[in-house]
Formats: sequence, structure tokens, C-alpha cells
Amino acid sequence: MAEIPEVGPRSAVAQAELDHIGAGTARSSIGRGGGSALPVDIVAPVGPGGLGTEFTPEVGINTRQDRAESVNVELRASRFLRSQVGGLPAVSTGAVIPTEAFSNRAARVRGQERAGGSGSPAPESEEAIERGLAFLARYQGTDGSWSLQGFPEGASLVSDTAATALSVLAFQGAGYNHREFQYRDVVRGGIGYLLKNQKPNGDLFVPLDDASNKSVWLYSHSLASIAICEAYGMTQDPALREPAQKAIDFIIDSQQTQRGGWRYAPGAGTDTSVTGWMLMALKSGELAGLSVPPATYRRIGRWLDDAQQSQGEPHLYRYNPYAPDTAEQRHGRTASKTMTAVGLLMRLYTGWRRDNPNMIRGAAFLVEHLPASGTSREPERDTYYWYYATQVMAHMGGESWKAWMDRLHPLLVNSQVRQGPHGGSWDPQAPVADRWGPHAGRLYVTTMNLLSLEVQYRKLPLYEDVVR
Repeated sequence: MAEIPEVGPRSAVAQAELDHIGAGTARSSIGRGGGSALPVDIVAPVGPGGLGTEFTPEVGINTRQDRAESVNVELRASRFLRSQVGGLPAVSTGAVIPTEAFSNRAARVRGQERAGGSGSPAPESEEAIERGLAFLARYQGTDGSWSLQGFPEGASLVSDTAATALSVLAFQGAGYNHREFQYRDVVRGGIGYLLKNQKPNGDLFVPLDDASNKSVWLYSHSLASIAICEAYGMTQDPALREPAQKAIDFIIDSQQTQRGGWRYAPGAGTDTSVTGWMLMALKSGELAGLSVPPATYRRIGRWLDDAQQSQGEPHLYRYNPYAPDTAEQRHGRTASKTMTAVGLLMRLYTGWRRDNPNMIRGAAFLVEHLPASGTSREPERDTYYWYYATQVMAHMGGESWKAWMDRLHPLLVNSQVRQGPHGGSWDPQAPVADRWGPHAGRLYVTTMNLLSLEVQYRKLPLYEDVVR
């Protein structure tokens, strides 16, 4: 190996330093692409903080071999570089053992046949799900959160709690959890953000915008509660039991006891929309092994009785039968397809079976309003309606389920963005504007569509579906 020739005589100072260090002087090597090395005399001590005494072919090469101590390895392309990996909750060394109700979640990731139900989604759906999750992973913040803002279309509502919960739910719906599989660090980061901001009373909402806070508080808490309860149900991670129960307790304590539901603030009013999300959180918690008083469900049932459409149509539901008789709010007194989907799912959660005559009539009503967009009858998309109705149809099964997915599947798969920085997402404005797109934006539309595509894995088993 040829040494680098000296260009000229060393200075007296340099020679004196070399003589003083003596045997402690190390000869470093500068690596070349081919693996050869050139020794260079450098004044530096040997050992920690200095140089080694052996040549190495790796110095200067931009693809060095990994080392055992290299523990923070990013396996995915990310828009934001995370300042840390991991965080809450603490990783348990115990096995990941889901509760019975959540046992199907990981089947998709493990490539197993789903137990009970209507089979697996089509390959096109699976590809769309993975593209969507890759999009979400790219837009996770450094603190583990997601935001409704930051996309070209904008979003008038501000809630990082809701955005983070929806994103975590999308990963969990595909079978990923915070302790294993490809996206464990992504999911763990989102759960860590939610838990870090939980208040002593169990409230998970992080207020960020005065105008938005008036309407998004309990929506956000319910979504975050579902995410935490599902994380606990999917893994039985002991670090999650207490915060999940506290989140459930906050829901119980904030119920409006007179009418039986929830609206925008604890104890202040009831509407079918917020109550639907709260009930899903309670049911997720119960099936994960948490405690929910029967009285809470009884009060919800009382609200559903009130929200039923009168005049002989108990299979239809209203947003708020007690809404003020004003131009802005009287529409809440009339049954709608969206609130009917919410109400029917709530009925399944609170005791109705799929052979209930009103469930059968309700499913037939939803079949009359199959997913559509850009038509004279359905000029806009409504991912919120699709999300709830998809779950109802998945539980009903049979021809209703087939008719629904035959229409929804191509709408979702064909409208997903495939290229560019937003590849994997759904545009809230194109090809047809979404009803709630201006309010919640691209991330909301994307996560809701992913949850609809994942329904065969993520739907909670109810009654005859549960093995007891």
C-alpha cells in the first residue's frame, strides 16, 4: 500500500508534537470507493476521542455497514424528520395478545384468513389501503401528531387531536399496532401524542383554535378515545389500561343525562352525530375489557327512541328532534340518510340484531341511497355517510352488503391520488367536492375512506358475531 508522500518538510512545531506523542500517534486511513485505504499521519491520540490504529475501507463511503449500536433506523420516507423514536406508551416485553373482539385485526398483516365474516377485501382495496397509509406516514409531525392543516385545499376546522386519532385509527384498522409490524413507531408516536396531552380527568382534547373549539371538543375526544381503546384491545398493553379507562370515564361523566347523549361540550345538549362517535368509543372500550356502566347505554337508547323518525318510520333517524325552529337548524328535525346510517349502527351497538325488522327496513333504505358522486341526485361526495353506512352494511351482510361495496369500492379505488407528494390520499375537492371537505380537508377525507376500505377487518363483532 503506497503512502502519501510528504509535500515538504514538517515545521519544527509539528515535528515536536509528533515526537512528544510518539507511539500514541495513529495513522488514519481514508477510504476509496473500491475499498482500498491510504494511510495519513494525523496528530491525534489513540482510543476514545481519537483514532484507531487499523485501516478501514469504510471511511468516506456514504453507505457504511450498520452497527449494533445504530438503533434509530428510519425504514420509511418521511416528510418530517422525527426528533426521537418511540415515547409513550412504554414498550412491554409481554406477548401481544388481543382481546377476542380485536383478534381479526392483525390477520391482514400476517396474511391469515379472516375468521368469521365476509372474506378479505379485493387486491385493489389492499393496494389502496397501503398507499393511503404511506401517505399518512409521510405527513406525521415530529411530535407524533397529525394536522388537518398543511394541504393546498385548507381546512376550516383545527384539531390535531382529531387528525391524530383518525390517522392512528387508519393504521389500526389495517392491522398495525404500536408494538409490532412495519408501522409500530408511527402508531406509537400518535398514541404517545394523545396520551401526553391527556388531562387528569381523562379528557384527550388539545384546544388550539377558539372558533374550532366550540364544535370539535367532544368529537375529538371520542375519536381519540376510540384510538386508545383499540390500541389496548389489540395488544392488552398494560401501559394503556389506565389512560383508556380514564378516557371512557370522561365520556361517561360528560353524558347529558336528561336526553341521554352528547353534543359539543360536556353535559350541554345532545345530537345523534356526536353521540354516535361517543357510543363507538364506549363499545370499543367495553370489548377491550374496560368498564362501562349499563346505565350509560340505557340513556343512549332513550336518545335513539327520541331521534327515530315519527309517523311510522322508526328505521329512519334525525340529527336533533329538539333543534330550534330556525332556518339554520330546523333541518335537524327531519330524518336524513346520514343520520339514519349513524342511528342504525348505534342500534346494533345497543342491542338490535340484524334480523330486527327495522334494521332490515333501514338497510333497504340505505341500498336506495348507494354511494354516488357527481350525479344530479348526489352532486357531492359524503365520506361521513359512507363511513357509517359501510359499517351497517358489513354487519347486515348478504345482498345489501354486496350492493353497497359493488358501488363504493370502485368509487374509492379509482378516485385515490396515485402520484406526487399527495399520492395515496383523496382530494377533498376532486373529482367531486366532498360535503365536509372544506371543513376538515384532505387528511379527514383520506382517513375516513381508508376506514371504509378496512371495514372487514376493523368492524367490532356484535352479539352473534362474538364467540363467548
